[in-house]
Amino acid sequence: LSRAIVDRIFEVGARPSSDGPGSKSQCLTMLYEDFVYFMLSEEDKGNRASLEYWFTCVDHDADGIITPADMRCFYDVQASRMESLGHDVVPFADVLCQMSDMIKPETIGKISLEDLLREDIVCASGTIFDALFNLDKFIQFEQRDPFAERQKRDDPFRCDWDRFAFIEYNRLAQEEEAREEMDLDGFGDWNDGGGFAGGGGEYHESPF
Repeated sequence: LSRAIVDRIFEVGARPSSDGPGSKSQCLTMLYEDFVYFMLSEEDKGNRASLEYWFTCVDHDADGIITPADMRCFYDVQASRMESLGHDVVPFADVLCQMSDMIKPETIGKISLEDLLREDIVCASGTIFDALFNLDKFIQFEQRDPFAERQKRDDPFRCDWDRFAFIEYNRLAQEEEAREEMDLDGFGDWNDGGGFAGGGGEYHESPF
């Protein structure tokens, strides 16, 4: 995430667990429960709660509409990050045109929350926010494989959060398994070095 959106998260991001449903806070810390709410909003942008969360953050002037000016504030930072990392920078005008064609807002140049929540677009609406402040997900979107996208639609997961949780659980399980194997290998090396071998009844004095 870009620094621009992180600042907005702490300025206006919803903190339901801290201050009650729908409330906002300007404190510089985040409770664990609120971090979970943030993570749910970040990893699954295909539902009302998540879209409201990010819509509030991007709507700089709090007028209930996301305009090109609002988007430009975040995309300029995104473009600088792309350039510094050696990626081809997608011009803002191209991104604006692409997002407008995808969302098809009721009023050209003005995106409302209702536009994002339309049943035919709600699952893809989060792409506009990825384009503005999540570089990794924006690059994945730009380089997406149509076949992989088709497989994603046919997988057993009900939402992006279920998919994210499954992938992360398996990643952590593999890391834990690798760590246990390393620990066992280290124990075997200690035995080879003269520790208690076991099984043969012979005791070797420890070298320390």
